[in-house]
Amino acid sequence: MKGMIIVEHLGSTGQADVGDFEKMFAVTTVMIQSVITFLMQAQPSIGQQFFLGGFYELAKFSASAFIFGILFSTIRTHPHATWRNYPRFMRNRWHVLFVPSILWTTVYLLFLPQLQQHGHYRNWTSFAWQFINGNAAPHLWYNVMMLQFIIIMPLFWMLARWIDHRAVRALVAFILVLIFEFGWHLTYALRVFHGPDAQRWYLLDRVFPSFLIFATAGTVLWQCYPQLSEMLKQHWLSQVVIWLALF
Repeated sequence: MKGMIIVEHLGSTGQADVGDFEKMFAVTTVMIQSVITFLMQAQPSIGQQFFLGGFYELAKFSASAFIFGILFSTIRTHPHATWRNYPRFMRNRWHVLFVPSILWTTVYLLFLPQLQQHGHYRNWTSFAWQFINGNAAPHLWYNVMMLQFIIIMPLFWMLARWIDHRAVRALVAFILVLIFEFGWHLTYALRVFHGPDAQRWYLLDRVFPSFLIFATAGTVLWQCYPQLSEMLKQHWLSQVVIWLALF
């Protein structure tokens, strides 16, 4: 009964949910990261650098939390969505997400070109490339990564319909994506992060496979919210210990 009450409460599309809070925290930590980067340029003492660096690492969950929040909220508010709902969904997201991203990217490229990452544009071709790859400003790679998940949202609608609140199917989906993600990040660590392709393949950190596990987690959590929420509440201390160990 308690789980049914939770689902009924969160099922109202007009109310905030876990995903909305995740997105709020993600946006906040993005701003915190920018402030810390600015402070580090002032060459603080070693102790201050250690503190700011640790706090920066603590706030680096923003991208994964943002993707998780988007998928959780979208799956909740579109419980029966199919490809037929996709045009209307995209029209809404075009005005809410795509247009602001286009405008801000234009402003950065034209009026703040010094903020570009990985080189500067030299002609219209390189301008277009910088426009779509998120290099116009340090934080715009978030937009590129986020908009990819908006575009492929019907795939997660299909996944949600396949799971259909069944714990076994949710577990299978999560394990399969976790295996893929482990292989993806192992390849990234060897070839890009500490490997020979760091400069050539830096864009891998902003394509959707790198964050697929968080999108799947958001989908799975809503599909199995009563069971998972109770389990997470009961074992919150072990989650804190595991998080600290990983941190």
